[in-house]
Amino acid sequence: MFKKRLMEIAVPMALTLFTVSTQAAVMDVAVNGGFETGTFNDGTPNASWQQFPNGGTQTITNVNPSSGTYAANLNVPVRSQTDPAVDNLIKNANLAAGLLTPGADVTVTWDMRGSLVGAGGVVFVELFSELTGGGTSKAELFTNGPIFPVDAWTPYSWTTTLGPDVSGGVTLQLKTSCGPVEGCGVDAYFDNVTISTEVSAVPVPAAVWLFGSGLVGLIGLARRKKAA
Repeated sequence: MFKKRLMEIAVPMALTLFTVSTQAAVMDVAVNGGFETGTFNDGTPNASWQQFPNGGTQTITNVNPSSGTYAANLNVPVRSQTDPAVDNLIKNANLAAGLLTPGADVTVTWDMRGSLVGAGGVVFVELFSELTGGGTSKAELFTNGPIFPVDAWTPYSWTTTLGPDVSGGVTLQLKTSCGPVEGCGVDAYFDNVTISTEVSAVPVPAAVWLFGSGLVGLIGLARRKKAA
């Protein structure tokens, strides 16, 4: 009788835990989005922001951040017409691989300020839905074109959808560019980057431990009753 009662309690508990653990939640998957480590790396072996200066300069600065202590600066020095084009970029790459929902809404926000010198300088913000092993199922450009920084910090928000395959995660790319244009230069600052989308939840260790402890207690009680 008690064994039957034990199963009546344990099975619903297990199903509840499984349901909670497999529900998706909207989360910010960006890593080191505020650059508050003071570097482009979040302290793990893999850099949270992959760097590709390509002839430009990339620094973390504590001068006039949008909030907190630091912001990122991507600079393309003033070019001459004989200089090659520059695409100075950083990537928050392959985020939440294996945990994202294909076609889910995704909202990207960031703050930007900066200045342009001459003609031809632009900033691009790009989002990629990555495939396992390489390639993308969707690549999208904010506003479908360039954006232009101004002196004051300006907040941006971009809501779109993930591609049909996001098994390799999602990648956000921030890029400052100058073509081979005489006098072109770009000086852009970024802060407070977020990438919010639906993420599959994983079992919470504390909840698993609690369920296991409760089950052990019930089993122990059953044994004591049997022994009595």
